[in-house]
Amino acid sequence: MKIKTIYIDDEDGELKIYKRKFERDNRAKNIFEMVILNSQKGIGALIEDVKNENPELILVDYDLAKPKDDLLIGMSGAALSTALREEFPDVPIVLFTKIDFLNIQKLNPKLLYSLDETIYKSYVFKEDGKNLDILHKLAIGYKELRNTESKSWDNLLGIIGAHEIDYDVLKLSEPPTISESGWSVFDAADWIRNTLIKYPGILYDPVNSATFLGISEDTFLSDPIQELFSNAKYSTVFAPREGRWWKSKLQEIAESIMEEHERDLVVRKGFPMAWERINDISVERSKCVDCGKSPVEWVCYIFKKPVMIECSLRYNPDSRPSIMDEARVSYKAIRTSNEVKDDKFDPIEYDMLQEIRDM
Repeated sequence: MKIKTIYIDDEDGELKIYKRKFERDNRAKNIFEMVILNSQKGIGALIEDVKNENPELILVDYDLAKPKDDLLIGMSGAALSTALREEFPDVPIVLFTKIDFLNIQKLNPKLLYSLDETIYKSYVFKEDGKNLDILHKLAIGYKELRNTESKSWDNLLGIIGAHEIDYDVLKLSEPPTISESGWSVFDAADWIRNTLIKYPGILYDPVNSATFLGISEDTFLSDPIQELFSNAKYSTVFAPREGRWWKSKLQEIAESIMEEHERDLVVRKGFPMAWERINDISVERSKCVDCGKSPVEWVCYIFKKPVMIECSLRYNPDSRPSIMDEARVSYKAIRTSNEVKDDKFDPIEYDMLQEIRDM
C-alpha cells in the first residue's frame, strides 16, 4: 500500500505543483498517496481535516503567514507542527520548505523539536533519491513503532535488533521514558534517529566503522569486508542509506578471525594483520587527515575523516549522552575550516587554538 501523505501549504499553486510532482515522479508515485490541504482555513478546521484523512506522513510548508483580504493569517510551519504533534504524536511530521537552513536554525528549538526532519523542496526529486528515501523510511519506521502492541523496553530492543551485549550501554544512552502504558512512538523514534543513529558509539557509520577496524573507508565498503561484517549491520527501523554497524559486533567478528597474538593488540592494529594473513593481500590502513600516520584512533567531527588523538582537540558541538564517543576536531580543521566554532572547545584548550592555527 502507498503511504498516505498530507502536504499543508497556504498557496494553492504550491500545493498543486508538488502534488503533481509526487504523482508524476517515477519513484514517488509508487510510494506516496498525496493529499493536499490549504492552511488558510484555520488551525481547528485543518486539524479536523487531517484527522479525517488518517495520514502516515505529514509535510508542512514553513511560511504559512500569507496576506489574504488584507489580513495576515496563519502561522509558521514550525508552530503549526507543534500543534499537529500534540494531536498526532504517532505520525512523522516534516518541514517541507524553500527557506534557507540558516533561517530555520534561528527558530526556537522547542518549535523544531516537534519536527522529525527538514526537507528542501528543491532537493526532494534529485536523481539520487536520497530525500525520497528519507521520507519513505521515516513513514515506514513510524508505522512499525505505531503498530507494535507491547511498547515495553524489551520489545523496543527487539525492534532495533539489539544484541544482548549492548543491553547495558543502551540503557545509558538516554532511551525514551517507559511509563505504565509503555514508550511513546515519537520519543522512541527520536531516540533511535537522533541518538543511536546520529552519534557514534553504539552504532558506527562507514568512516567510524573503518577507523575502528584500522582500515580505509573504501576498504571497509568493499564486498569482501562487507560480507564478513554482514551480521554487524543495523538493518531495522530508520536504517540510513549509508549504513550503520553495531560496534560490539564489529569487534566480535573482527576478533573471530584474529589469532591470539593479534587479539592482544587493539582491533585497529590486529584486524588488518589478520585480514592480510588470511587473504594473503595487503589492506589499506586508515590514515590521519592531519599527519598521515596510521592506525588512527578517532574521526574528525568537522571533516568526517580519521584523525589521531594527538592531532585533535576535544569538541563539544552537542549534548550527546556520555556513553557515546566524544567529538574531536583535527588540527587541520582548526587551521582551515570556517565551520569550527571556538566556543565549542574546552576553555582549558583555548590557548592552544591560536598555536595550532599558527603551525
